[in-house]
Amino acid sequence: MKKYKWNVLFVFILGLIMAWILLGKGNPKMMLESVKTLAPKWLLIGLICIGLYVGVETIIQYMLTNKMQRGHSLWNAFKVVMTGQFFNAITPFASGGQPMQAFIMAKQGVPVGTSISILMTKFIIYQLILTLYSMIALLIQMPFFFSKISGVVYLSLIGFLINFGIVMILVASVFMKQQLKRIGFWGVNILQRMRIIKHPTGIKRKIIAQIDLFNKNIGLLKKNTSLLLQVSMLTIMQLTAYFLIPYAVYKAFGLAGTKMFVIISAAAFIVMISSFVPIPGGSGVAEGSFFLFFQLFFPTTILPTAILCWRLITFYIPLCIGGVMTMLPDHKVRNLTGESKIGA
Repeated sequence: MKKYKWNVLFVFILGLIMAWILLGKGNPKMMLESVKTLAPKWLLIGLICIGLYVGVETIIQYMLTNKMQRGHSLWNAFKVVMTGQFFNAITPFASGGQPMQAFIMAKQGVPVGTSISILMTKFIIYQLILTLYSMIALLIQMPFFFSKISGVVYLSLIGFLINFGIVMILVASVFMKQQLKRIGFWGVNILQRMRIIKHPTGIKRKIIAQIDLFNKNIGLLKKNTSLLLQVSMLTIMQLTAYFLIPYAVYKAFGLAGTKMFVIISAAAFIVMISSFVPIPGGSGVAEGSFFLFFQLFFPTTILPTAILCWRLITFYIPLCIGGVMTMLPDHKVRNLTGESKIGA
């Protein structure tokens, strides 16, 4: 955790800079008045939506883990999810979440090969559903947004293509067992030449064991179509809850006249844009994208306040909770049993 303190500080400094810029764009007096008129009911709905987003992912984590290795609790699954939320927020391209989740799962007693297969399965399904969700949004709403903000829609399209490419690479990797081993051996050989690794043979054996375990677990999941269907449906619910948060903020200001799916589509486009920007948490880019899309729906006087409300609910509250959860001790589950229980 200590080595990531600068990442956390960087994210919060960027957040303060963006808040200062946004607050400077509006009339402070009018913004204060708009905050006073916010409907608590809709702000609560926004908080419930982010709670559902995290809660559904916790259920998915719990279901997949217990399918492969029974004995884990919802608390352990929640800890893994919130650790991922925290490290995704403070690392470029959200690259730190999954490695830290695998580390936490190992501390909870899950073999590395099993944890990787769980996380990759979850990630593939998430990316696939997100890509399909965004494709539907692009097909239905692209003419509307293109007529208003064509340049930003192109960025969304680029983000969509990048995410689609990631899905294809991940799906291909599931069917490339030997290639994965060769890549692992290649990495070990490089580290050996750099004198970072002294005993490459043992590490290569571990790579073989973990990749075999990974493929065995993936094979179990591929056979269990009902579980994959359940996870896919839950992922649709999870993303819908997240995309509804801007609509809750919109209604909290007492606004009306824009259809729910239009705002959901705009939220999906924002995720597409911010996902391929190498800045921790997409800080700055997420707020800028929100500004460009939602200026179509929010009056200029309250748009900065709306951005701050949305960012607080979707990013800073999960970041803080994730940081607290990451520091809590792990509960290792002993005597794990399951379909995929093998020595690693």
